Amino acid sequence: MNVDRIIEKRASEKLVRILELALFDANLWLGKPLFFPLAEELLPSELEPLLGKFHIQGALVSHWDAVRLSAQDGNQALMAASKILPKFVYTVWTGLPTTPREQGPLPGFGPSDPLVRGVRLFPQTHHFQLAPWVVGELCTWCVEHNLPLFLWHVEIRWDDVHAIALAFPRLHIVIETQWQKILYHVRDLLSLLKTCPNVLVESSNFIGQDHITQLVRSFGAERLIFGSFLPVNDPYAAIGMILDADISPQEKALIAGGNLRRLVEEVRT
Repeated sequence: MNVDRIIEKRASEKLVRILELALFDANLWLGKPLFFPLAEELLPSELEPLLGKFHIQGALVSHWDAVRLSAQDGNQALMAASKILPKFVYTVWTGLPTTPREQGPLPGFGPSDPLVRGVRLFPQTHHFQLAPWVVGELCTWCVEHNLPLFLWHVEIRWDDVHAIALAFPRLHIVIETQWQKILYHVRDLLSLLKTCPNVLVESSNFIGQDHITQLVRSFGAERLIFGSFLPVNDPYAAIGMILDADISPQEKALIAGGNLRRLVEEVRT
């Protein structure tokens, strides 16, 4: 067998394994990316072909305007985009403390867009404390709607997340590994996962497949969810870490999509 045939055979085998994962992506971003000047803007109309290209069957999508401008601007942009989002693509709104009450579309004030499947907070960027006495009312609202709370690890203090997780044990908290490598915070992350069973971690910016293997052996595959960070990152990097991890096919499927699908299905809209 010549080299080309070998490459084609291995590529076909890997594609079959990727399709078996039934990928559900927690980390797609619309709008012009911050921090990455060479990254291209992702438009709502480009989502469907992009998901097909990488064999991603569903996703949660966010908007960079929530970081660049304001939480309200990001949520407004998601509401406008929701009219043309592909099937099985849902939104993550950006939240603020419910005091003071602010104008504009924000989670915590009555019904939100029916496509919302999560809330993200940026405590450093939006200048508030991630503490129960500041965001407790919003966390209670998330629990009532069974909405997971997403947090970039670069935006948090670990002891604040620990306090929130203990104060709201029914709140699913997802620590996201963007937009920097989660390399120098491993001890904090592992300790948080050990003490707080309601905390999960998104895998797009892990150090490698050995990190996934270690986390699964220590805490179970149910604590990890797949994310790509499209369009900044190539999804195959995050997919490859799951495929190459030394865990069972069932555990890989949970990380790749099963765990996030369960969170999405449990949301009360």
